Amino acid sequence: QTVEGERKPIYHTNVMMCLAETFAVICLDSIDDKKERKNVLKHLKEDRKEVIVITEDQVANFAGNMLQVRGLDNKRFLVMSQAAHDSLTTAQIKTIEKHCDILSSSLETIETCGGGSARCMMAEIFLPKN
Repeated sequence: QTVEGERKPIYHTNVMMCLAETFAVICLDSIDDKKERKNVLKHLKEDRKEVIVITEDQVANFAGNMLQVRGLDNKRFLVMSQAAHDSLTTAQIKTIEKHCDILSSSLETIETCGGGSARCMMAEIFLPKN
C-alpha cells in the first residue's frame, strides 16, 4: 500500500480485502507482485466470487474493512463504517446490494483512535445451532 507517498506492506488483509459469501471487495493495487495479484484473482473467480475492485484511497477510508453477517432471519448484511460507505462509488454500492443489504454507521472515533474499523470490531461465529 502507499502511505505518505511510500510503498509499505499491508499489515493484515482485513484492511484491503473483504471476502463475503458470493463476492469479494479487494484493492488489487495493494498487491505489488503481479503474479500474486493474478493468482488471488484466479482463486476468487474459481470460488465464483463477484470481484469488486477498490482503490488505495478507498482502503484509506476503510472500504476494505467490512464484514458480511447474517441476521436472525438469515438475511445477509455487509457491515461497514460510514466513511467506507461514503468512499464507495454508486456502481460499487449497486454491485454489493445485488448480494446483500448494507449496514453503515459512523465509526469515526474507532477509526481515528484505534486505526481499525467495522471488521476489526467484529468476528464470525461458524458454530452450528443447537
